[in-house]
Amino acid sequence: MIENDIKSDLERITGLSAYYLALPSNHLEGIVYQRISDPKMFTGLAKSKLVQARFQVTIQLIDDYKKALLLIDKIRDEWESIEHGYIGNYPVQNVERSNLWQDMEEQTDNRKIYRVGRDFILTYAERMQNEKSSRSERIK
Repeated sequence: MIENDIKSDLERITGLSAYYLALPSNHLEGIVYQRISDPKMFTGLAKSKLVQARFQVTIQLIDDYKKALLLIDKIRDEWESIEHGYIGNYPVQNVERSNLWQDMEEQTDNRKIYRVGRDFILTYAERMQNEKSSRSERIK
């Protein structure tokens, strides 16, 4: 499951805590990510385990729009450079960027919550439950 590796990679790149689907109710800052779709790659007649999964990644920060923009760009720059590399310990063939969106919500005490999100298309091979999942295990 690639989600665990995405979480650790997002946290490594940004220094923020990452959460699947939503921030916990007691957190106002962090990263939210989720898989939106994961169609198999069309390869003609040959069967393939490759998928092109679309993940949404959203940075949420209080009163720091510029930092939110910088962090989403930092993720984009690092992930777009992947060509037959890794996200965390998960092998990924390619990463493409897609939609970008932004949002601001006013809170009490003149605080503003900024959300900056981007879709990423990750091309990778789906793994079966019994396949090894970490790069370090494959190297041994």
